[in-house]
Order: sequence, then C-alpha cells, then structure tokens
Amino acid sequence: MGKLIQCSSKLAKRPYYFHLTDTRVYSIEEVCYYINKNIYIMQGEVFDPGFVTWLQEELDMPETAAKMENLIKNHADLKDMVVTLCCSCDYYGEAEINQMIRIMEETDHLPTRDKLKIQADNELRCEHYERAAEIYQAILRSDDMLQADPVEFGPIYHNIGVAFGRLGEYNKAAESFLHAYEKNNREESLQSYLFALHLAGKDDAWKVAAERLDVQNDQIIRLEAEYNEIRKRCSISRKVRQVKRLRYLAGSGRLSEYYDKIKRNIKEWKEEYRREIG
Repeated sequence: MGKLIQCSSKLAKRPYYFHLTDTRVYSIEEVCYYINKNIYIMQGEVFDPGFVTWLQEELDMPETAAKMENLIKNHADLKDMVVTLCCSCDYYGEAEINQMIRIMEETDHLPTRDKLKIQADNELRCEHYERAAEIYQAILRSDDMLQADPVEFGPIYHNIGVAFGRLGEYNKAAESFLHAYEKNNREESLQSYLFALHLAGKDDAWKVAAERLDVQNDQIIRLEAEYNEIRKRCSISRKVRQVKRLRYLAGSGRLSEYYDKIKRNIKEWKEEYRREIG
C-alpha cells in the first residue's frame, strides 16, 4: 500500500482485490486508505456483492456488510458508500472524510483522465515528485487519452518534466519538456527543455537543440542570461551553504563537528527525499 498502517480491526486471511489499480487490501483501515488515495478515480462498480461477502466473512463486520449490501442493491451514490466504510473505523476523522466527499462532488462530471490529472497536480504541488510522475505517465498510457484533444498532452508532458527535474533526473526531464514543447509550442516548455540539457551537462546539445528548434539568437541570449541568473541564486541556497560549510569544517580539521553535521544533514535530506517520492 506504500504506507505503514496501524490496524486495530481484524486482518483478512484472504485479501480483497481492487481491479481498478491492481491493489490487495487486508483490513478495513487499508480499504479506507485505498479510497482516500484513489478518490479521484473511484467508481461505483468497485464495490460489488463480492466486496460485501469479503467484509462479512474475512473482516467479521456484519453491520457494515449489511449497510453496503443495501446501498449496492439500491444503487446508492458512491459518496454514501465511502462515508459508510470510512465511518466504520477510526482511521480517518470527520474533516478528512468531508474532504473526500468534496473531491467526489467537484470531480463527478469529469472524465477519468481529468480526475487523474488533478490528483497528479496535487501530488506535484505537495512535492511528491515520483508519485506525480507515475500518475502522469499512467494518464498518457490510458485508453482514455484516445479521446483527448491534442492540446491536453502538452501540460502533462511538461509536468512530468518538472517532476523528473525535481528528482534530479535531468535527461528524462529534458525529454519530457521537449515532448511538451512539440505539443504546446510554449516558451516555458522550451526554456525548461534547454535548461534541463544544461543541468544534464549537455551544453553542446543545448546549442544544437536551439538551432534545430529555430530559436532566434536574441532569444538564446536571453535564455542563457536567465539560466545563469538562476544558477547564481541557487549557489547561495541553503543546501549549497550546507555543503560549503561541510567542506570548510573538513578542510580546517574540525572533524568531530564535520561528522556531526553530516549525520544531521543526511537525516534531513533523507526525510525530504521520502516526502518527495510520496
């Protein structure tokens, strides 16, 4: 499931399988977590008579099973099913459940690809870059994109580039930004493509790409100036200052302080990286 979940209810010997995302769950807490993580693409047919049987036989939850059976038979709104399940345990509070309901109400009319993009945009905004890239790529692979307007591809490719860039995978970022520029012809994607090439150490490729894409000379000069200004600002960022401080401590022989700061910095960077990959 991607997260450590403390379960106070019974664990199933036989998991329930959600075909929508190829996911197996073993407890009601995991069911609630699954709903929350996939709230943008939840579908009513996820909950069927087989799910009711699983609640009854594997989790020993006869009351919840009876409520779900009644909701399914009466073709109840999906929101009612979500509330019933999330209120059957203490994994989420009222505010979190209400937030799920709001999301379902706001996205009910949207096609699946748009719901997924909202989810991916939120992951990107929360700096969960690996998760965001996975969802964007899943959108591009989906049959639903066969119905999409060509202009819809540009923002998706661009945001994949942003995610890869934040993860330090500059070659992948450059490839994605190029796809975006070919779809949307926006300067933002062009700029990001050329900058990613620079960051990947492909300075010669920058010039070749600019010529191939017919970038005007005055535009190249302006982009180069912007790139150098960004590098200058980055050179005085907190992380760069941390590394420079470490080098100073090592060079001045203050090894005890050096190793102490290394441990603290590595711990901080690990925690930040875990947040970025969701």
